[in-house]
Amino acid sequence: MSEPVVSEGDPGPAASESSVFRRLGVDWWAVIVAGVFVVLALGDVLPKIPW
Repeated sequence: MSEPVVSEGDPGPAASESSVFRRLGVDWWAVIVAGVFVVLALGDVLPKIPW
């Protein structure tokens, strides 16, 4: 009996979806998150901190 051969062809749609997130590095994710905070601050959506 022969062992089954696993082909490394098309990994399927699940791998392509996760690769989109992996293509962006940690630095770009930090820029995106900071940009969201800036947009929220400019839109006066963030809560005020009573100092």
